[in-house]
Amino acid sequence: MTELLKRISLRKLLPWMVVLVIVVAVGLFLFLKTDTATVMTEQSFDQSLFDPQMKMATSTAGELPNEADFEQVAENSTLILLADRHTGHFKVLDKRDGSETYSYPNPKDWSKEKIGGAWRSHLLSPVIMETTEKDAVNKSVQVNSLLSSQGGIMDWERIDKGFKLTFALPALQLLIPVEVRLSDDFIETTINDSNIKEGKDMLLSLKLYPFLGSTHPGGEENYLLLPDGSGALYHLKDNVSNDKSVYREQIYGGDYAFNSIYTNRRPASMPIVGMKSDTGGVLTVADEGEEYGYIYAAPSGVYSNYAWATIEHNYRLQYYQPTSQSATSGFYTYSKVKFNSERKVRHYILPQASSSYSAMAAVYRDYLIEKFDWQTQQHTENKLPLYIDLIGGDRQKGFLSNDYIVGTTTSEAKQIVQQLHDAGIPNLAITYTAWQKGGLSNLTFDPDVEKKLGGNKGMQDFVAFAQAQGDTVMLEINYTMNTDGKKFDAKRDGLQDQAGTLLQYVANHSNEKMTLVSPLFSLNKLQQNIASFSKLGANGLSFVGIGSELSSDYNRRNRLDRDQSTETHQQTIAVAKEVMSQAAIRDGHAYVWKDVDVIRNLPTGYSYDLFVDEAIPFAQMTLHGIVPYTLPWGNMRDEYRSDFLKGIEYGAIPSFGVMHAPSEAMKDSYSIWQYSLNYDDWEEAIVQEYERFNAALGDVQNEYMINHRTIATNVKETTYSGGKKIIVNYNDRPVTVDTLEIAAQDFIVVEGGE
Repeated sequence: MTELLKRISLRKLLPWMVVLVIVVAVGLFLFLKTDTATVMTEQSFDQSLFDPQMKMATSTAGELPNEADFEQVAENSTLILLADRHTGHFKVLDKRDGSETYSYPNPKDWSKEKIGGAWRSHLLSPVIMETTEKDAVNKSVQVNSLLSSQGGIMDWERIDKGFKLTFALPALQLLIPVEVRLSDDFIETTINDSNIKEGKDMLLSLKLYPFLGSTHPGGEENYLLLPDGSGALYHLKDNVSNDKSVYREQIYGGDYAFNSIYTNRRPASMPIVGMKSDTGGVLTVADEGEEYGYIYAAPSGVYSNYAWATIEHNYRLQYYQPTSQSATSGFYTYSKVKFNSERKVRHYILPQASSSYSAMAAVYRDYLIEKFDWQTQQHTENKLPLYIDLIGGDRQKGFLSNDYIVGTTTSEAKQIVQQLHDAGIPNLAITYTAWQKGGLSNLTFDPDVEKKLGGNKGMQDFVAFAQAQGDTVMLEINYTMNTDGKKFDAKRDGLQDQAGTLLQYVANHSNEKMTLVSPLFSLNKLQQNIASFSKLGANGLSFVGIGSELSSDYNRRNRLDRDQSTETHQQTIAVAKEVMSQAAIRDGHAYVWKDVDVIRNLPTGYSYDLFVDEAIPFAQMTLHGIVPYTLPWGNMRDEYRSDFLKGIEYGAIPSFGVMHAPSEAMKDSYSIWQYSLNYDDWEEAIVQEYERFNAALGDVQNEYMINHRTIATNVKETTYSGGKKIIVNYNDRPVTVDTLEIAAQDFIVVEGGE
């Protein structure tokens, strides 16, 4: 009897014992995992690293660095670099016009600067950082600088073409090694990330020489250049409204894996920021490590009377750590392990005569040509292509299940293409979108064509037909999100944030869960499917999401840091080009510009907040003549005539999105929201617009856009490298410029030499 009771008790206890063993094993794993991360970042700080003979980085005469302390450390045919070993600052003498650019606030304005307290110390410091205590439960962010923390300079020495030093902050137990070099027409600053030493405080962000080129307001044509949209200007002026807004946007957009601060601003698609003043200009380009950077700019009257702009280097980002399975409770914290990446920034010094945003765009274009071996386009005919997007279909809610709505079958696509050629358009660049099974709202990896559109055979026939006319065909795909629960294991292969939470969203239109896909898994699926895509005969793929949404991935099967994600996006595009020859992106960031044959839907506007005054075609000036681009569809313009003129001003290729079905056929569809898509309704306007675009821009496809300016109120002038000028009048009345009359809401072309 006793033996029987023992057996019964053991049977009851056995499941609980198994659970206990599993819990202990998981706990031990998490403990060891946490301990490993801690060891990586929380080693005891060696105080002997600080040089006991270190001199405090105090300022001397007039609180600014002493002019007598600067010594020449490098020189070339254009610039002279001088450095002060006592403060860590430098200045640059431009041989072209004798102007000087300072790594600290411009001395000519210093007597008018009234700011006191900590920010006066920050203004004079070569480095400003944000830190937080490692062991604090509620981690508050502290803003410090070299001077406010009573830090100093260690290990200053000359190196080839410059100098190097270490910023030492004993109060924060922080050492930051830096190099400064002169190269051609720019100064390169490097932060040696791997040799940064941390103690009781964690480094969150760092601004190196943030006041380089800073200035007080003054002058009619002084401004900040920002990478907002295609480019935007903030004109320097006195802050009479006492507005405290600053521009702070993550380069290449926010990171879903962290608690990125999302604003209504357009993402910073280019790693650049510029400053034009009375004496010249500075274009700052984040050359390496830009994936972990922010563009930071402050107008006069926010922290001081100086307007300034810089790259903010981030080393840790905030994330939400849930403490319950439902994630309804938790806390915000920072990752223990800091981002390690080479941080290189180029500061191009521009003389006063060549310091406009047009000159800055030329500098950035030359930088990209050198870095990526860009080649100019080689069009033998002075005829623009027409970019036409054909819309396949989508789903809508049915009685028991979803109904499929046909937009354009492959047979109907042939009719549209033939009609456009019959109307006199010689060259079409076609993108077939919403062609996969289930339509636009069904985000899938499936390489097969929806049968109701004609299936794979129908697509092959259409592609062959279009190519016989001399056209190209691309197939649009979205491999960054997925709703296909049957063929995609979201929990296994979905993007996860720093806390290990799967990133899913419920689609408003269909109530389906959309999962962000791990970039490595997307690359793997494309490699598996590229042969099937190729069999359809298309010239290439047009990507949605790739190149425009950049995130780290903490899925342990597909782990990627942010900089590795950029490389994965580039590899994904390369797969398409290797097998199908061409690739395109929609509204992509600068890190994939070099990889694509066309950029679709390049933005033209800006964020329309209080910080920005006007939009400029900075991205277009960089790209024109090298990478073709379109603006948003002509039939989707907010202001039809003005946006048409914008396309002419910005040197774009005309683009329209159409379908064979009546526009109202899609009014209840899940994802096709555009309200005017029927081809027959738009044929006449498409042909007329193409003719005007082609007459203005057909013969400058291979040329750089070398200048852009405002020549009168609401009148813009664009100049190409061959001398051709296009003048656009946005006014509701005619305007005369230099005896040339431009009709209301119209443009004229001035040929080179006229």
